[in-house]
Amino acid sequence: MTPSAKRRQRRQRRIIESRAEMTVMVRTIIRALLPVVLVFGAYILTYGHLTPGGGFQGGMILVGALMSFYLAYGYEIVRRFNDEDLDRIEHVGALLYVLIGLVGLVLGGVFLANVFRGGVPGTLLSGGTVPLLNFVVGFKVAAGTLIVLLILLEALRKGG
Repeated sequence: MTPSAKRRQRRQRRIIESRAEMTVMVRTIIRALLPVVLVFGAYILTYGHLTPGGGFQGGMILVGALMSFYLAYGYEIVRRFNDEDLDRIEHVGALLYVLIGLVGLVLGGVFLANVFRGGVPGTLLSGGTVPLLNFVVGFKVAAGTLIVLLILLEALRKGG
């Protein structure tokens, strides 16, 4: 790469970084909507066994809420997420999924057997192990997707 091309690339990167933050109006709207979107993501995680939704969908809604901060405030706000912590959360999610499955194997004779019965049909407690699995999958999906997005944002920031 020629020196002039490198200067041009650095200049373009500075322009992109200077535009990283949105207007005050966009930041205010995102700040106001963030709690609503987080509650909606938690609702989809919690009631996924009763309504369309579940762990994957709820996890992606949570990621969308957090990535809206990137759109409003730029790269530095999402850089605060620690890759090691997210990786740990993802591993704990996988481990909890297996442990819930093993509880079903030990108490019910089959991996992921529904051993937590009870509750009135159509209520939150009627799902047995499914709501637990929705939470585990949701947090695993959210952590894994955030890791991928952070890697992509870092590559974009470096110009690679």
